[in-house]
Amino acid sequence: MADTLEELYEKYNILSDAKDKVSQHSKEYLECIEGTKGNEKEKKLAAQIISKFFKHFPSLQDQALNAILDLCEDDDSMLEDQDYNTACNSLTQVFKEHPLSTVKAIFNHVHTTDDNTAREKCIQFLYKKLIKSQDKLNPEIEELLLEEGKKVIQDASATEFWVVMPYLTASKLSKTLAGQKELTDLVADRAEIDRDFDPLEDGTTDRIIMCVECILPIFSAKNVESTKFLIYYCDQILPHWDTIEKLKDGSTLQYQLLKQLADLSLYCGKLDNPSLHVVQIFDKLKQYMPLPPEDVDIDKIPNLDFTTVECLLYSFHRLARQCPDFLTADPLVLKDFRARLNYFSRGVGGCKKSLDKLQIKNQEDEKIKVAPAVLDNITSLIKDLFYTTPVYKCNIQLSFKTLEKKVTSPTNSTVPQKRHVPITFDSSNGSSTKQQRPTRGGDNVKLYTPPSGKFSNNFQNYDRSNLRGRGRGGRGSRGRGVSRGWRN
Repeated sequence: MADTLEELYEKYNILSDAKDKVSQHSKEYLECIEGTKGNEKEKKLAAQIISKFFKHFPSLQDQALNAILDLCEDDDSMLEDQDYNTACNSLTQVFKEHPLSTVKAIFNHVHTTDDNTAREKCIQFLYKKLIKSQDKLNPEIEELLLEEGKKVIQDASATEFWVVMPYLTASKLSKTLAGQKELTDLVADRAEIDRDFDPLEDGTTDRIIMCVECILPIFSAKNVESTKFLIYYCDQILPHWDTIEKLKDGSTLQYQLLKQLADLSLYCGKLDNPSLHVVQIFDKLKQYMPLPPEDVDIDKIPNLDFTTVECLLYSFHRLARQCPDFLTADPLVLKDFRARLNYFSRGVGGCKKSLDKLQIKNQEDEKIKVAPAVLDNITSLIKDLFYTTPVYKCNIQLSFKTLEKKVTSPTNSTVPQKRHVPITFDSSNGSSTKQQRPTRGGDNVKLYTPPSGKFSNNFQNYDRSNLRGRGRGGRGSRGRGVSRGWRN
C-alpha cells in the first residue's frame, strides 16, 4: 500500500519513464491502485495514475475499475466535490479507451454492492454522463445497457427509474411494436397494477404516477393500447379517491392522476364490459358537477373545478362511446345528469365573462392563457351529451397539453414538474382562477413533483408470496423476495 503521497509520485515517475516497457511494472501499478485507500490527496493522485496507465495492465483492469468505483462512492471523498469529480473523470477516461469492460464493471458493482446510495450514483453516472461521453456506442454496449437497464427497472428507486427509463424509451425497443409492448409490460410490472391499490401504503400513489408518466408516450391508438392501465385507474384508484385527497399534497396527486386518466382513455382499446369501468368515472364526475340548488337564489353559482371536470368529462366521453346506452338505459339517470350538465354549463358562461376582464390585465398568467381552452373543451363535450340521444363525436385537445410541451426533461434526481394548476370559478368574488379546489376541501394545490430517491422505509416490509398473481422470488443478494415498491 502506498503509505505516502511521495511514494505515489515515485510510482508515477517509474511508470511514466518506462515508456513502452511500462507493462513490466505491474507491481508499481498495483500499489497505485491500493493508493485509493489513502488520504484525500493520495486518492486523487491514485485515480489519475490508474486512468493514465490503465490500458497497459489488462490483468489488473478489474481491480483498477473497482478501485475507482469504490472511490466514487467513498464517504470521505463525497465531502469534497473536486475529489469526487477527479474519480469520475478518471472513470470516464478509462471508459473512452475500454468502454465495454468499464460498463460491465459498473453493472457488476451495481448488482453486488449493498450500499443503495452507491448503486444509485453508479446508475446515474452510467446513464446520464458516461454513455454520453462517446458520440456513438457500439452495438454490444448498447445491448448491454438495454438488458441491464431492464433489470435495474425491476427494483429501481425513484431516481433510478427516471434515469433509466428515458434511455429505454429512446432505445430500439421503442421502434418496434414488440419492443413497445415489452416496455409497457415492464412498466406495468413495476407499477404493480396486478395488485390491489392501497393509497395508504407509503409511496404507492407516487409510484403509479411516475410509471404511467414514463410510459404515456409509448401508447398510440393503432399500436400499443393503454387498456390495462385504464382499467386499473377506473377500478382501483377512483374508488379510493377520498383517501387519496387526505394524503400529503393529496389534491395535487388527484389532479395528476386525472390528467393521466384522460390520456389513458384516449388510447384505450375495446373493453370487455365497458360499463363496469365507465361507472367509476361517472360517479366521480357527478361529485364535481353539482345539481342546481333548490333554494330561490338559483343564479348563485358555487365554486366549480373546471380543470378536474375537463379531465373526467373527457375520460367519460371517450369511454362511454363503447357503451352508448349507459346514459339512456335509465331515464332518471339521464335527467339527473343533464340537470348537472346544464347547471355546470351556466358556470362555464359565468367564468367566461370574468375571464374576459382578467385576460386584459393578466396576459402573461399561464392560467389565464389556458383557461379559454378548458372552458371551450367542456362546452364541446357538454353539447355532445345534450343531444336527445347523447353522442360521442367531438375530438378536443386537452388544455394541459399546451403547458406540458414547455416542460423540459428531468435533470439529476429532479423529475418533470407540471406547471398547470386547477382553474376554478368562485361566484362570490367574480374571480375565475384560483389555486384552490373549494368543493374538495380547499387545500392549496402545489406543483406535483414525484419523489426522488427512496419513498419510504416500509416498501420491503411485506411478503410478496401473499400477493395475488405474483410469486416472484429473489435475485441474488439484494433481497428481491419482497415488494418492489421503490427501493430504499
